[in-house]
Amino acid sequence: MSDQQYEGNKITALTPAQDGWRVIVTSPRSGDREVCPIVAWAAQRHPDEEGNPQYGVHPVFVLDGRTWTLGDLDQIIRAKGRVLAPGEKP
Repeated sequence: MSDQQYEGNKITALTPAQDGWRVIVTSPRSGDREVCPIVAWAAQRHPDEEGNPQYGVHPVFVLDGRTWTLGDLDQIIRAKGRVLAPGEKP
């Protein structure tokens, strides 16, 4: 692990998503797979398996009445997220 300390899953930038983008994830409430609307895209820093910071763009979506990123959801349940483009079938 790096000597630098940082907060995992930190969002460093955010932009709204166009209508129609969705993500399929596992709900921590029910354990079922859900198709959720993506409301934004987040530039996010999260730890890899060794705790080193990694950077990427991730969907921000609505699930179980709140907003999530895949990194946030993975802290609770393995999300296994799959992004669907507008018009793409699950």
